[in-house]
Amino acid sequence: MREDTLSRILCDELNIRAYTVQTITAVGEITALHETDPVSSLILGRAVNAAALLSSSLKPGSHQNLSVKFTGSGIIKEINVQADAEGNLRAYISHNISVADSPDHEPSSLIENGFLTVTKDIGLKEPYHHVSPLRYGDIARDIVYYLTSSEQVPSAMILGVSADDTKGITASSGILIQTFPETPQESTAIIEKNIDRLDMPLSDYLKTGKDVCSYLSEILGGAPFTIIDTTPLRFACRCSHDLTRSIIMSIPSEDLIAMANEDKGAEVVCTFCRKAYTFGENELRELIRQ
Repeated sequence: MREDTLSRILCDELNIRAYTVQTITAVGEITALHETDPVSSLILGRAVNAAALLSSSLKPGSHQNLSVKFTGSGIIKEINVQADAEGNLRAYISHNISVADSPDHEPSSLIENGFLTVTKDIGLKEPYHHVSPLRYGDIARDIVYYLTSSEQVPSAMILGVSADDTKGITASSGILIQTFPETPQESTAIIEKNIDRLDMPLSDYLKTGKDVCSYLSEILGGAPFTIIDTTPLRFACRCSHDLTRSIIMSIPSEDLIAMANEDKGAEVVCTFCRKAYTFGENELRELIRQ
């Protein structure tokens, strides 16, 4: 099995940059943790791939990070994915979709009428924060709209995830292609034409045993490209007892007193990794005193 990676790529002949992600292990672990049905696994996997691709803009090895959140009025109320420059990924989906909820396995009717929120922390005084209405209800198209309209970077994104009831995630990859300011129009036209001529989705292509870079090569029309660097990707949660403790301390004192008196403690469960942190009565009273 290929390792999970983010690759940064240059194609000098077309004067474009591209990024690919392979996330079968990370997405498999995330969907297994949340016990998602195949349809939910597809949607959550696409969102993880999209966020992993966006993390290509972070400085490798730094403490920079980003989050991508979809919220809507459809069956899926929220999808939240966080990625950082060290290749750590974590995610959750608020509602587990069954095949009956989405017979065509498409998310467009499940996320509808909502917002895309992208937050980047690159070490400045305040994180960059962007909120825009969902125009398509499709993860790749809404991310591309964000990149084109907010960051003024013409882009194309292709996400491929497949899952079944017995094997879980069977394929998970993604491609992001972006132009430079001086990229000729001819290069853009070649890429658009080749994307339109692809004879199978990325998820089906991966199931034939070929890899995401071969798919990218078809999009580039066989133009040579160079992998500049790669970053290993993995599922990892950054929750901790200390972080949860700080959250507890933000709760009003009267509520903490009620927890100590009535519940004799409190339990906080991380939404991303489902790990439970317990605080006994004595610890709560110490937090109240502080």
